[in-house]
Amino acid sequence: MAGRWGPGGADCAVAITFDHLGEAAEIQLGSVPPDAPTGQHHSVTRELPALLTMLAAHAYSATFFVEAWNFRHYPHAVRAIAEAGHEVGWHGWLHEPWHRSTAEEIEESLRLSLDAFAALGIRPRGARPPAGLLGPHSIDLLAEHGFDYVSLAGTAFGTTVGSTARLPLLPYPWHAVDGAYYVPGFTRLRVPPGDEPVGPDGLLDGYAAIVDDTAAAGGCVGLIFHVPWQDRPERVEAIGALVDRLAADERVWLARADEIADWVRDRPADFPAAPHADRAPAW
Repeated sequence: MAGRWGPGGADCAVAITFDHLGEAAEIQLGSVPPDAPTGQHHSVTRELPALLTMLAAHAYSATFFVEAWNFRHYPHAVRAIAEAGHEVGWHGWLHEPWHRSTAEEIEESLRLSLDAFAALGIRPRGARPPAGLLGPHSIDLLAEHGFDYVSLAGTAFGTTVGSTARLPLLPYPWHAVDGAYYVPGFTRLRVPPGDEPVGPDGLLDGYAAIVDDTAAAGGCVGLIFHVPWQDRPERVEAIGALVDRLAADERVWLARADEIADWVRDRPADFPAAPHADRAPAW
């Protein structure tokens, strides 16, 4: 159903979102020891300030899904995101892969995370489980902890349903992740798959095709950038160009993730339940 998104009746909704901060994911992956000194990660000292400056220049309020570990180690960076008018969502405690974690481990991650959010006076509305997958864990767990929407890997949109809970779903396909264009080993996620990185121009072409498909389907999509990978000026400039392109596209309602979630929640008859992805990408 086209023409149902946002106040202007756009064909589709698009949110530009960011993942990762600090050493959290590197600690989870084992590339940084848990007891290594922290506090000067390049994603906080270089990439994040450049991104915040760029987003302000292009007048776009984005959503940052942040590992809550950063609230203890980089509180100033998290405050800077929020004070600049961006949404701060949850991306695990230490980027633990939900689809490979026990229910007890996830409960502990949520407890630590929400305590850290509360200490900074921030209440996360959106959840993007690390790797974008729920695994065997119910959507009810997120609803019980007060989340208002979930961002998951997949292409279906609408709401995702647990045994008792129903949350708006903001989906993203794996080729809407910047690593598919920038990072060796992730490039097989592109459509069509590739063996080598293609750089910002290739990313913009890929994201344009995703937006075309989303508009034709009358859907919504999240486009994902990882803060640590915006380590070159041309990559930051490409995000600014993308913001301008989407803002000028009459087919697109360019909004923040929580704004899209509110739109879906307020119109349950228009947005039926959708399936979510249940497997990780083959990288």
